[in-house]
Amino acid sequence: MTVRNKVALALLALAASIVVAACGGTQEADLAGTSTPTTPTRPVKHRRTDPHKSCDAQGINSTQLGVGACTEEGVQYVVANYGGIAKLRTLAVTITGVAIAPADEDGRRKVPPQRDAFLRVTLQVQNLDRVPHRFEYGQTMLGIAEDNYLESVNVERQIHPEAIAKVNGGQIGPGETLRGDVLFDITEADYAQIQRKARFFIWNFGDRASAQISRRIGQLGQIRLYASENSGQAPQQQQQR
Repeated sequence: MTVRNKVALALLALAASIVVAACGGTQEADLAGTSTPTTPTRPVKHRRTDPHKSCDAQGINSTQLGVGACTEEGVQYVVANYGGIAKLRTLAVTITGVAIAPADEDGRRKVPPQRDAFLRVTLQVQNLDRVPHRFEYGQTMLGIAEDNYLESVNVERQIHPEAIAKVNGGQIGPGETLRGDVLFDITEADYAQIQRKARFFIWNFGDRASAQISRRIGQLGQIRLYASENSGQAPQQQQQR
């Protein structure tokens, strides 16, 4: 059996376990099957943080799951959990949904992933600057365990009508908010790690994602996909229709 067929079977199993959420009636299912995240049992407490102090010293790590601004290996991060807001210098972002699909399509064409599956992350981005900005293709990155994935820009451009860089041409006026998707082409092995080790990264307007995070980055947003802002549990993942 090919890896892609295994993913398809995993998606069918995921669909079989879908439950109807209490609010809004959306269909949701647990991320990555039966794996259990190491997350707190109570809501995260928000404390004042110092962007110049280390992340570990402030409990902003995968164990304590603190949120806020900190520095690690010379890079300044602004960290949030799923459902929370990462507020950078020029933008504020929250993730409103995560979905997995074996292909992407626009009603006329269907494009399979080069790896095993597409992960679709739905964002809500607010422009905090005093001037208009455009949300660019390739402004985000997905990290799962040791692997970093840049956006599937070609698929976003050509196929995906809800790509955030395509919605309204990616234009966001001062104080305005834009909602849309970014896509990542991931492996089956990393799909199984989403609930325990996945992080979403976003750059300020005018910056472009790089698979190698360097100290030259002025500020970098990070949202954990394995911990929820309110409940301390992993987020729910939708089966993409």
